[in-house]
Amino acid sequence: MEQAGLLEALLQVSTDEASTREITEELSHYFDILTGVIVESAQSMSSSALSSDRMFQLSIKCLINFCANEVLALQLFNSCDEQRREKFLGALISLTLSDAEGDIKTLTSSLLVNLTVVSEWAAALCDKSYVTSIYKKVATKRKPSRTELQFILNLTAISKMRQCICDELDCLSLLVCLLRELNDASSRLSIAGIVKNCCFEESTVVFLASLHRFSLGYHGKICSDEEDILCNLLVVLCGPEDNIDADDLLNLPPLIREAYHSQTVKRESDTSVKFTICEALMQLCSTEVGRSHLRRLRAYFILRELHRHECAVEGRIADAQKEQKRVQRILIFTIEQIVDQLLCEEADRPRGLRSLRDVSVDAEVQNRLEKAKDDYLNVA
Repeated sequence: MEQAGLLEALLQVSTDEASTREITEELSHYFDILTGVIVESAQSMSSSALSSDRMFQLSIKCLINFCANEVLALQLFNSCDEQRREKFLGALISLTLSDAEGDIKTLTSSLLVNLTVVSEWAAALCDKSYVTSIYKKVATKRKPSRTELQFILNLTAISKMRQCICDELDCLSLLVCLLRELNDASSRLSIAGIVKNCCFEESTVVFLASLHRFSLGYHGKICSDEEDILCNLLVVLCGPEDNIDADDLLNLPPLIREAYHSQTVKRESDTSVKFTICEALMQLCSTEVGRSHLRRLRAYFILRELHRHECAVEGRIADAQKEQKRVQRILIFTIEQIVDQLLCEEADRPRGLRSLRDVSVDAEVQNRLEKAKDDYLNVA
């Protein structure tokens, strides 16, 4: 069978799970053929030529389908030697960042999304020097695509990528600003997820900056006064029906205060996005610098009004819609957890505690906490 015919047949097989299982033992051989076509084509053809090359497109489409299965994506990783992986990833990244027209960039970015769900592929990419360029290219776009944002989100599962983003706060700020502009909920969820994952990066490392920055670590960078990341994150939790008195309103950050005054506040409509933002805030509450900054931003008032709104939403959900009601309660529970952390005085916490994640909880207490949470979330 000529190679084009083989690729056509593989594409057909890749769309059917049962057919794919039948060729499991031969997949590594076929993966070698597919990645070989991609690498060789990328080395010998321009990006514009690749956009219309049938063999290249067939190979990409086959791998998109196969690698939608994480087990097969990992099998692809293990079947490639380091040199092949490097050339393969380089070809995909080069085309994704190129000015090629047509569907080819969507195809290559879709394949990158499927690959980087697997930590081995994500880590391999984050080890490359061009990973910062990838992030900057996506973050500085006026309107990044859904797949591009999902790709960056996948990479933030790796600490090295989270640190890279925290070292490029201007770009992160641009992304967060898009939360109020993008109509696509999936794109907004990816942005919120990127911020949330970066908030897991609380470690203190040596920065090529001032000693002051060094002492704050990554939470300190995210909470830096000269950046408006958290203000743009908080403002999407605000709504026109919020009832904040004049004195408290004056103490809110200018960006949020002006949004209220100009009546341009519009609360995020997607529950998953709101929940992910709240998870990011909860992660910031694990360190004193994060909690202190949220207090300075008067986040309590915003969370209080958000809590009131979400409780009202829960009240309007029919009892029969148990899953929707449970999801709503999880959001409300998370808001309450953040507020509890902000209201707790720092003097009441153990001295010298770097992070709440360092607090050891014995099994009995852990079980009681989990039972209390389950009881709260339980929808009869």
